[in-house]
Amino acid sequence: MTPMNRQLLFVFFFCFVGFVFGQERENIGVQEVTVIKSYTPSLQDVFKLRQSPSVIDSIIAPKKEVSYSIFSVPVASTFVPSKGSARKLQPKKKKPQFNSRAAIAFGNLNQLLFDYSSNYSIDRRQKIDWLVNYNGFLRNLEDVQLDSKQSNLLLNVSHQYATSKRNNFSQLNYRRHQQSFYGLRAPIDDAFILQNLDPKQNLNYFSLTSNWQWYEPWVKALKLNTYLSTDAFKTAEAELDFSAKIQTVFGGVALTLLPEFNYLNTQFSEAYYSRLPIDYSVGKGSLSLFASKIRGKFKFKIGATAVYGLGDEFTQNNLFVYPQLALSYLPEKGSFAPFLKVDGDLTLNSFRSFSHENPYVAPAIDLQSSFIPLMVQLGTRSKFFTGWEFQWNLDYQQNKQRPLYRNFGQDIDRQNIIAYRLGNSFEVEYAAITTIGVTAQLSAAFKNGGRMQLKASYADYSFDEETDQTRLEAMTAFNLPQISLAFNGTLKVGQKINFQWLVKHMGERKNAYRDNSFIGQDIQNAPVIIEDLNAFTQIDLSANYTFSERWGIFLKGKNLTNQTTLQWSNYPVFGTQFLLGLRYNFDLAF
Repeated sequence: MTPMNRQLLFVFFFCFVGFVFGQERENIGVQEVTVIKSYTPSLQDVFKLRQSPSVIDSIIAPKKEVSYSIFSVPVASTFVPSKGSARKLQPKKKKPQFNSRAAIAFGNLNQLLFDYSSNYSIDRRQKIDWLVNYNGFLRNLEDVQLDSKQSNLLLNVSHQYATSKRNNFSQLNYRRHQQSFYGLRAPIDDAFILQNLDPKQNLNYFSLTSNWQWYEPWVKALKLNTYLSTDAFKTAEAELDFSAKIQTVFGGVALTLLPEFNYLNTQFSEAYYSRLPIDYSVGKGSLSLFASKIRGKFKFKIGATAVYGLGDEFTQNNLFVYPQLALSYLPEKGSFAPFLKVDGDLTLNSFRSFSHENPYVAPAIDLQSSFIPLMVQLGTRSKFFTGWEFQWNLDYQQNKQRPLYRNFGQDIDRQNIIAYRLGNSFEVEYAAITTIGVTAQLSAAFKNGGRMQLKASYADYSFDEETDQTRLEAMTAFNLPQISLAFNGTLKVGQKINFQWLVKHMGERKNAYRDNSFIGQDIQNAPVIIEDLNAFTQIDLSANYTFSERWGIFLKGKNLTNQTTLQWSNYPVFGTQFLLGLRYNFDLAF
């Protein structure tokens, strides 16, 4: 068939198909169509043949062996390459590290200071440190009738052992505070009493502590602390504190269990009014359980603590429960970090803790436990410059047995003259007090190692009238200031000079004592007289100059405001004091 004939046949075929369909359209007529199901479009899955075509190469060129040779031809040249030399780096000179330091200083008021410390590394894992410090006045205060010399001695030995799995720190400490009950409210005119009176008080504190920390699961830490305290009036006190930390992680939440046991035994040779010996024993067992987690920018801790008390009338067979709550916001780059803390506490008050705060407390005080069912702290932390941080917080505290200091009354017995019975020692009273306060703190850390901290606080005290309505004298927060201020820091000038300062301000407060006209009568029932104590500001400043790697000189100024009346009523202190000393660094060979 020729191409022309094929074209004619193709045209004839299409004309025939068009004629047939035309006839069918003419016979269709009118019909009704009912749609039973809505139209649902669907697309068929598309698949691709994953097969590469195979190409048969019919031409394979055989590889040919190539043989070659190199002809070495000497070339005459006068070029001599220069030898390169490594650049010499100037290493930074390291400051020598000495394992020992000693200092001695003398002051304007017959003051003597001696300080010595050393550390020895046994191996890479453990080391030993020890310290000897003495500071004392070798003269009496002016216009003071009794001996007022005082001194402090500190001896300390510690051992540290650290590995990748655990860390242990143990310490043996001895401190002796030698002072006198020289704070008389009125002069003593009785020569017999003055001749037979020894006002000296020697407070001795021994402590042995051992803290263990593990980095493995479950048992994280164990702590064992023991304390022994004695004084010049046959007081003996023993304390034992044991605690543990057990922790595991469940579902991304850290579960922590803190068991703790505390025991206290205090023996006074005699009570203040009854003259009978006092044997005071008290203990407590507590169990804290809380969950903590960091979720995003938030960190929380929630739980509770149950405490069971044994011993005194307040804690005997009583179960105390208080909450454990901590919420904080941790911004990654921001500077605003609010926080909330809710807590409580049961404190076993001791002669050791009271005498640390007030060295003129009588060795015949009433010891009771203090229970704080609720403590709330709400505040924020802000970092607005590198190294600068500002924090403020509101505080709320309920204390069922808050200790307050006030003067004992005079109880003079010529047959048994005791130094602290002349109205010159402090007793401890307990009252139900609610405290509402605000605290602001500004701190800074400088690049050269200097630092600064400014802290100011205000507190308002209110009393539980239902509990203390029969004790008018207890409705005053004795020796508790409403306003307090502390400003301290270190400033470095170059590599050889640094300054240290401390500014302490305590606002007005009240004290109480019993009327001395009841001498020879029932002094315990003598009326209570309330007195006002003025505010005071204490400024301490020191300067250090290092003129060699081993030698340095320092100057310390204390109480630069020259205030002779400070914290405790009828206990004047030395005015402005200066200490000039020499410091020496050395290596102690073992």
